[in-house]
Amino acid sequence: MNGVAVGYACWVAPPLLACPFCRELFAKGETDGTCPECGVRLESLENLPPSLEALAEQAEAGEAVAVEDRPLAWNHLGRGRGALVAVATAGLVAFFLPWVHVASPYTETFSGFALAARRAPWLWGGAAAWFVLIPLVVSRRTIAQMRGVRAISIVFAAMTAVEAAMLLALPPRQHEYVTFEYGFGWGLYLSAALSAAGVWFAAQLGGRVDDVKAVPYTDAAGRRRVESSSGRVLH
Repeated sequence: MNGVAVGYACWVAPPLLACPFCRELFAKGETDGTCPECGVRLESLENLPPSLEALAEQAEAGEAVAVEDRPLAWNHLGRGRGALVAVATAGLVAFFLPWVHVASPYTETFSGFALAARRAPWLWGGAAAWFVLIPLVVSRRTIAQMRGVRAISIVFAAMTAVEAAMLLALPPRQHEYVTFEYGFGWGLYLSAALSAAGVWFAAQLGGRVDDVKAVPYTDAAGRRRVESSSGRVLH
């Protein structure tokens, strides 16, 4: 054996593709990219979620947890969660910006806060809604929980827009002996725009359920995981 080099061929298995519907396996290049039985576009095996049979086995063993019920990171910003919190925070800030400019019979600028404190207490509703919306969304750590508060989040986000519309549609009454001259400040329009944006993000909160296979989650051991069929047996 002296002076004789012995080498071993390293065989690497070709990447496998699978049909998302019937789970039939194919080598890359074996087909035209679609399942000959189902006509469904083939996907990389590692990108597929567990099969129904595998999920059933996990459920019987008490190990299965629906993807939408798995807790996300506390600082997860996706699926409308971060955007809605940001809009609610900006809405609170806009509450202290100029909403109304009075030019006659006196000169003064009122923020939303000043109006609520002195002349229109019903405006507290929008500010309170923004304040409650932030912890409401932050405390939702799963997709199912986020989707479960969509309706109430929409209501909270819409309150400021309703109040802004009432201010614009119902101006102060003119007195017989006093002439009012006023204009609406940019803070009011910004608040209304943020409210509309908040309604849109609230309606998207949690996202769809049919695209959650690649969402990262934290398992029972506290490890960060990504749903995948890698290393699983397809039946």
